[in-house]
Formats: sequence, C-alpha cells, structure tokens
Amino acid sequence: MTKPGRNDPCYCGSGLKYKKCHMRADQDVVRERREALSAVRFLRQDLVDFAEDERFAPAFAQALQQYWNGYYTLETADEMSEYEAQRFVDWFVFDFGEGEGADGPGERLIETYRREREDELSSVQLEVLEQWLDAGPSSAYILTAYQGQTLQLQSYLNGDEVEVYEPAGRGNVEIGDVILARVLPVQDHLELSGGAAYLPQDEIVDLREKMEAAQAEDAELYPDATQDDFLRRHNHLLIHHALEQAERKGRPPVSRLAED
Repeated sequence: MTKPGRNDPCYCGSGLKYKKCHMRADQDVVRERREALSAVRFLRQDLVDFAEDERFAPAFAQALQQYWNGYYTLETADEMSEYEAQRFVDWFVFDFGEGEGADGPGERLIETYRREREDELSSVQLEVLEQWLDAGPSSAYILTAYQGQTLQLQSYLNGDEVEVYEPAGRGNVEIGDVILARVLPVQDHLELSGGAAYLPQDEIVDLREKMEAAQAEDAELYPDATQDDFLRRHNHLLIHHALEQAERKGRPPVSRLAED
C-alpha cells in the first residue's frame, strides 16, 4: 500500500491527517523490520565467525567426517565450494552436538554461542536467536507448489506442510522433488537456511526406508526421543543419500572431485 503524504487524509478513514493518525505507527513498523533484518544479517555472520574459533577445531573435524561421509576432511575442507561450505556450517552450527552422552549429542554450537554471547547481544538480536534455537533440525521437504518466491513444502518424513519464502525462487527444483534444508523464521515468514540441496524424484528411491530403519535403531537407544531429537542425530544420512545417488548417476558427489 502506498502511504499518503503527511498532510493527506489518513488511509484508515478517520478524517485526520496522516501525520496525526497512523504515520508514527507505520514508521515504528518500518524501524522494527529494519532492526530485525539487521539482526538476522548480523547473527548469520557472527555464528559463522564463532564457529571458526580454534577451540572448535576437533568438533569441526568430527563434523566434517560425519556430514560428508569422508568426502571432505580437515586437509580438504578448503576445497568445499561456497555453496557446500554454507550448507555444512549451517548444519555444524544448528544440529551437530559434539560427543555422545546418555541423553544424546552434546551442546550444539548455537547453544554455546547463546550461553557465551548472550550479554553482548541486543534485545532484537536475542529475540531472533531464541527463535532460531527453537527451530527444527535440517530435514527433507517435498516441493508441492510454488508461486514466484513462495514455495509450498511438505515434510517428507511426517507430512507437515510449511510455506517458505526463497529469494532465489525454486531454482532447478521441480514439483515432487525433495529439498534438503532447514526452515528458519525470519521476521513474519519462514526461509530456507544455508545452501539447500535437492533430490530429483528419480533419486529419492529408498530414502524413506533408510530413515525409518535409522529411526528404529535410534528409538532403541533413546525411547523417549522426539523426531526432532532423532533428526539432529541422524539428518546427515539425508546428505549421505544424496552423495550416493550422485555417484550412481555418474555425477561428482562433491565439488572438489569435479576438478579431478
């Protein structure tokens, strides 16, 4: 909606001039949105910077092996493409928990970040961070419909439906393909976090059977675990499946092998 001039009648029909009616409230909304977007940009970069601290190097090495199934190691990590690095670091920050205890993986890096940086963050940054802490793990979603930059997705694992805003649109993903990604709240909508991967319909094959078998094994160790708990421990298997399918189709499973 185009806002009226300061001295024009307010759009609400009150009969007052805009400056005497809704102008201040509209300005507050714009300011709050600007602050929230600034907080999102700051946290995305600051979490990456935090993850690069030397003390996390052992966890980083362990996570590389777990996520990439040996295709990347500390020695070859700098050969990840920008897209691969974004996707891996997103998983490392939000899902990976170093070590394994009676209750499952240890503290996630985003939880460590909140604990250590909480006093340094603004109230807006903290609000965004708390939303992200409560967000679900990276998972698999079927593209069921799209319109421009709005994607209609259905969880491949439990059928839940979500609507996300993707600035780049759907890219090469077709209806029925599976997107491997995390869904994060950004202001009043949801977006895909990090670099998403996708599986064409003919490469989904036995993915459901693999995840159901993994969940059955996980339930024996953690009978009270939720699906989110399970996915945080095992959503790297979604990427392993994508790597395996790439090999079967004769494509390089990771960028560094495309250069050989």
